[in-house]
Amino acid sequence: MQKNKLLILLSGICASSYAQTITVRDQSSRELLENVVIQDKNNVQVKTNIKGKADVSALLKGDSAFVYQFGYSTKKILLTDATDLSIDLSSKSVNLDEIVFSANRKEESKMDVPYQMEIIKQKDIEFTNPATSGDLLQNTGQVFVQRSQSGGGSPSMRGFEANKVLLVIDGVRMNNAIYRGGHLQDVMTIDPNMLDRTEVIFGPSSTMYGSDALGGVMNFYTKNAQFSSDDKLLVKANAMVRYASVNQEKTGHLDFNLGWKKFASLTNITFSDFGDVMSGSTKLNGYSNLWDRNYFQERVNGRDTMASNKDNNLQKGSGYTQMDIMQRFNIKTGNHMTHNLNFQYGASSFLPRYDRLNGDYTDSTRTKFNWAENGYGPQKRLLAAYTFNFDQKTVVSDNIKVILAYQKIEQDRITRKWQKTARTSQREDVTVLSANVDAYKVIKEKHELRYGLEFTTNDVKSVADTTNSVAGGEGKAQTRYPDGGSKMNAFAVYLSHAWEVNKNFVVTDGIRYSNTSLSAKLIDTTFKATRLPFDDIKQKNQAVTGSLGFTWKSENDYKVCLLANTGFRSPNVDDVTKVFEGKGGVVIVANPDLKPEYSYNFELGISKVIQGKYKFDITGFYTSLTNALVVRDFKLNGSDSATYQGVKSKVQATQNADNAYILGLSGGVQFDFNEHISFKSVLNYTYGRYTNTKTDTVIPLDHIAPVFGQTSLIYKAKNIDGEFFVRYNGKKTIADYSPSGEDNLPYATTNGMPAWFTLNIRTGFNITKSLRLNLSCENLTNNRYRTFASGINAPGRNVIVSLRYKM
Repeated sequence: MQKNKLLILLSGICASSYAQTITVRDQSSRELLENVVIQDKNNVQVKTNIKGKADVSALLKGDSAFVYQFGYSTKKILLTDATDLSIDLSSKSVNLDEIVFSANRKEESKMDVPYQMEIIKQKDIEFTNPATSGDLLQNTGQVFVQRSQSGGGSPSMRGFEANKVLLVIDGVRMNNAIYRGGHLQDVMTIDPNMLDRTEVIFGPSSTMYGSDALGGVMNFYTKNAQFSSDDKLLVKANAMVRYASVNQEKTGHLDFNLGWKKFASLTNITFSDFGDVMSGSTKLNGYSNLWDRNYFQERVNGRDTMASNKDNNLQKGSGYTQMDIMQRFNIKTGNHMTHNLNFQYGASSFLPRYDRLNGDYTDSTRTKFNWAENGYGPQKRLLAAYTFNFDQKTVVSDNIKVILAYQKIEQDRITRKWQKTARTSQREDVTVLSANVDAYKVIKEKHELRYGLEFTTNDVKSVADTTNSVAGGEGKAQTRYPDGGSKMNAFAVYLSHAWEVNKNFVVTDGIRYSNTSLSAKLIDTTFKATRLPFDDIKQKNQAVTGSLGFTWKSENDYKVCLLANTGFRSPNVDDVTKVFEGKGGVVIVANPDLKPEYSYNFELGISKVIQGKYKFDITGFYTSLTNALVVRDFKLNGSDSATYQGVKSKVQATQNADNAYILGLSGGVQFDFNEHISFKSVLNYTYGRYTNTKTDTVIPLDHIAPVFGQTSLIYKAKNIDGEFFVRYNGKKTIADYSPSGEDNLPYATTNGMPAWFTLNIRTGFNITKSLRLNLSCENLTNNRYRTFASGINAPGRNVIVSLRYKM
């Protein structure tokens, strides 16, 4: 026996005794791994079940076997007669082939897909330990996130942001008729603790997803209720508590699964209390007093007062709370049919608009606030969805999935001017009904068809009133959207096709037809200064989009992708009808003459793997836009100014620009030096301009992030993993700011937004197989900085402690 052990050690084989059952875990996190393949030399295979266990009695005794799983190093073991065996697999940074679900709405190999994609798995989410889904996306180093307040996080992809990128959760589109073109905080309504994985598709994806998918798609997949693999009840639980020093965050999370063979239930609850954010104290050279919070709004004896802030690094008035609940049921009816019920509810407290509260003053000397109150009222998101899945092969399909969904979104805005008594409340309620049917069929092994249809309807109710904050009386206020209600409908059909010409060459193509309609009714004539000269708004738009991609690949070596695709975005209720106060004495008014914007995208992606350990990849793209929607000066009823809330303001509106373009590069390297140490780095560059034919000038597009990226050194060993990483942004000069106002130049410096970097470290320790401790310290040098277009300072030095228990 000793001789055998010595031979196995010298040959690099992990020796263990033969077992009727083998249990496989992640080496560092101790997670049980499902669907791990164990294969003997006769190619007989078994797979681990949901409990990470596999019965290996059918495998060849007294010989070696291989244990492998996507994303992990393959392990060689020796099978001999003895007791049960436990195997640890080490995860890899360089993964040659991963499975993705979102590129064509079905499971497929990432190697066959011509799109640039980023996959965030559950184990990555738990290790990086994000407080919000905005942080989750930022942690990739490939998605730029703007923030107007602590409870905000607006993702930007390839120069597109807000309603020009698409959010999808569990196959249901979140973008609705009031998604605005500025900066959005809706991604923050997704609890990162309830996610199983997230897939990010970069670039236009309208062939599969329709309107809004100009910059890309963020697909969030929540944890699903899991069935038991035998007659025993499957019980799984996951509890986590987290504390962060920079904002005194206190988060508690619990999810638990009860699974039988035909029925399963998953319950998920998270509550977070975020206090005021402390910014860094290490200030940039030449800007020692920039972005100080010297005073804050306080009500004293019924009068607004500029109260002195004892610590001007503490961003008073930035705290909020968030609660998220999810319940999922999974039901099997037969061998090929499953039914899934998915209920999600999220609610925030009042979300202060820190950018407006601390960044807007009535004079250039910054001695008098413009706002006494400004923020979003409790924001609520409700989703109820039913998914039917049928995976029996028929003449027309190998799999059909139907998703029926109901969403209810409540979004309020509460404002009050400095030392004024009138508090204005604008309340928006959006009801969304949707239906998706997706199917695929494999034809003669070489061809795969994906086809389906989508229908959505949005019903928008907008009301507003004013309340006297002292006397309590009520009065009229102008609604943000038409007070008679607004509706928006969309219908689409699509067909996508993949042809595996040979094992090294795949062609992907697709086409989609979309039809959208919008109607809105104006009733109240009180606010004539900013009202359109008619009562009804109606629009109907159609679009045909397509894609054509070529993928050359060689197993364990290289991949070259060439992609040409189109995207479109139909103007929504927010684009066409909204009225609101912009920054710097501007009022944004409705424009019913908008047309859809279209994008034509060309990109080339190249990746190369050397010895299975070193990966290099780069993607270059060029996107041409026609009828691009931008905010610029406008005339309403023949005038370039209007009185809004008692103030004469410059009029602007969303309008179609003639031509625009965005180009960029995204590159990365990943090295697995050995089983324990890895290196990863990504860098992104984007440049965008549009042509103003009225003035014959070329103008910077808004939402174009400066150069940004992230570089990491990763360590993994048994029961412990760690990462040291540097996050960085380049400078955004004044010349590169858009004049539309969406880039928030008033919240930057007189020279634009300076470059910045942060040093960060995080670690995870397994105290037991069920209990894990995570420790992190972000922004080690306590730098004070802001990300581009943000109205709040980024957090300073932040110590994060979390404890997670799993069973």
